[in-house]
Amino acid sequence: MNANTNEATLTAITTNEAVEATAGTRLAQNSLLSELPGIVFGLITLGYVISSLVALA
Repeated sequence: MNANTNEATLTAITTNEAVEATAGTRLAQNSLLSELPGIVFGLITLGYVISSLVALA
């Protein structure tokens, strides 16, 4: 009985270097982060108003 083994290789995987974000991308990300507390507050307020109206019905 003979057994042949081959070393496993990962030839299909290539590495992609990270590309630095442009100024427009950074501006958009920072704008979203600065608006996030307002969005959360608005959603909580909207949920409270809707639940209050449902409780009145």
